[in-house]
Amino acid sequence: MHKIIKSVTGISLLLAVVLACGATTANISSLKVTSDEAGKEETKTFKPGDKIYTTAQVSNNGGKVDVKWRLLYDEGDKAGQPVPGAEKSLEVEGDRPASFWITLPPAGFPNGRYKSEVSMLYSGEQKDQKSATFEVSGY
Repeated sequence: MHKIIKSVTGISLLLAVVLACGATTANISSLKVTSDEAGKEETKTFKPGDKIYTTAQVSNNGGKVDVKWRLLYDEGDKAGQPVPGAEKSLEVEGDRPASFWITLPPAGFPNGRYKSEVSMLYSGEQKDQKSATFEVSGY
């Protein structure tokens, strides 16, 4: 009986430490860049006036996580730099898609390759990140 109590106490302490450290197995299981809100039309090229959707599937999420999206230049002198004003955040509870979108303006957006990047944070710590690239032309 004494061994059982020690085992239960040990397991309880281990569980408490894991929970206190903010452990989660939540992840971004997929990421798609699409031309439609439903996320069915995966697309790699866009033109002026197009709406660009990025959908990140959050999986294995037993609580709440913060999902952050941003658009980055992916070539040239600005490669790796964020596109001004192209950042959004959502709080996601449970397993579900997190969708973000931006509408390309009719003029003034540089042609080129861009990266749509989504990060997942739990208790302020980044737990996962995925990205996908696409091209913009017609300006």
